[in-house]
Amino acid sequence: MQEITNEASALEYIVHSIYEKSRIRLQDGKQSLIKARLGKRMRKTGYEKLSDYAEFLRTKAGDEEWTMVVDALTTNFTNFLREEDHFQFLVKHAIPSMLSPGQSRFQVWSAACSTGEEPYTIAFYLSEKFPLTEQWSWNITASDISTKVLAAARQAIYTQEKVETIPQDWRRRYLQMGQGEWEGHYRVKPAIAERVRFQQVNLIENYRHPEPFEVVFCRNVMIYFDRPTQEALVQRLCKFIKPGGYLLIGHSESLNGLKVPLRCLKPSIYQVS
Repeated sequence: MQEITNEASALEYIVHSIYEKSRIRLQDGKQSLIKARLGKRMRKTGYEKLSDYAEFLRTKAGDEEWTMVVDALTTNFTNFLREEDHFQFLVKHAIPSMLSPGQSRFQVWSAACSTGEEPYTIAFYLSEKFPLTEQWSWNITASDISTKVLAAARQAIYTQEKVETIPQDWRRRYLQMGQGEWEGHYRVKPAIAERVRFQQVNLIENYRHPEPFEVVFCRNVMIYFDRPTQEALVQRLCKFIKPGGYLLIGHSESLNGLKVPLRCLKPSIYQVS
């Protein structure tokens, strides 16, 4: 077991452990940023020295704290309608191409959903194109490694600033405006929110789902992983996608050079071959 004697060895232990637990590789030269982001967790748990905090993480009592550590060290930036062409592709091409004659039920997975903007955006688009009637039935599974962001996603409450990217008519159709102490906030209407099922998932670990998905969104996640982990992750994701189904990744990401059963339709959009 690695000995923790000072701040440098504590940092080394934390960075190594995060990689072992989540395969997230923190960039070299980011020590100051790592310490700054861990500062809030240290204060929350009552530790002043990073070395003492690292020793706490080693204990059984510190097991649950690792989720908070990963959350503190990864960026959860997201917006409604972010990289909007993906949602257009979803409703105009992906889902229609996957529906067999008479099929009315389908599923989408938002694999790294953060605070919920992505899966709720998916729900808005699906509601427009495939309104929930006797004709259509669909569900969205939304997952993240962070219990903190999942708690926020389940609340489905967002500030005025957050919802500004949503068209006005969609806000009226799919959101409830807060009053009193919630003035300036919006909540996703229950009819939409109940179509999204949230669960904690570590994407590098084994995950089970009873049925494959037509489409999987796994956007802006690959940036945290090295190439071997990216390849293993994508291979795992493909097992949850129906033959001919689709994987959508972030605009800044690429699967070039990875040995995966996918063909690239256009940058960031792949189909299971």
